[in-house]
Amino acid sequence: MPEKNKIIIVDDEPQALASFLLTSLGKDFDYRFYCDNPMDALDYVAEHQVEAVFMDIRMPQVNGVELAQKMLRVNKTVKIIFITAFTFDEKTICEELGDRVLGFAYKPFDPMKLSSFFAQIEDRHMDVELRTFAPFDLFVDGVAVDFSSSKSKELLALLTIYNGSTLSLESSIAKLWPNHDVELSKRLYRDAKIRLKSALESAGIPNLVSFGYGYLRINKEGAHSDYWDFLEDKTKAYSGVFMTGYEWAKEYKYPMDLKVAGLR
Repeated sequence: MPEKNKIIIVDDEPQALASFLLTSLGKDFDYRFYCDNPMDALDYVAEHQVEAVFMDIRMPQVNGVELAQKMLRVNKTVKIIFITAFTFDEKTICEELGDRVLGFAYKPFDPMKLSSFFAQIEDRHMDVELRTFAPFDLFVDGVAVDFSSSKSKELLALLTIYNGSTLSLESSIAKLWPNHDVELSKRLYRDAKIRLKSALESAGIPNLVSFGYGYLRINKEGAHSDYWDFLEDKTKAYSGVFMTGYEWAKEYKYPMDLKVAGLR
């Protein structure tokens, strides 16, 4: 039986260690926890093949960033994920330690965020599904992504319909805010755009959408959608239910109904 990949968790709070384990249950790794003596983790990393270290930053015995620096010097392949309840300058820390720092997981732990880190550790692609034959939803590894605003989610739905083509600011406003004045519509668009970007980053798929100046575009590589499959005659799963709740979706539903009826 092959040896499991090793994951180390370094945190001085036993409750945080328990929370991490509960959140990551089902992930097939060999876990080792270091609570009382964080420096012992350095010795283990130096002598063993370790895939990744989840490291608290504020610990009474040692600063997590400094300990991570030492680990990166003694192990040339280990990846670092910082776990913390406090806000730090992520950009500065990542620039200081290099590209083997995968990012930050904030307490209380977000299962989807941890799942995205595990996918990177395993060097596997995450399953990204854009489901349209129902109320629209985005799933990552089978888990629905939460959005902080309904309009940011609706903006992603519209991008899915655009099927990789460029969606301009003007087209977005015409579909999502048709009855607002121009300046208000632009503010609402910018807010939805920012919230969409944040949701995708939290889900571990920041590259699903390209965010340009005045335009957006969905990147179809690494994602799949029942709508795209329907357009390419790869599925017959469409039963007349499509993006319920979005008035503009009726414009795209009509040709689908014609196609199913054999009239197009």
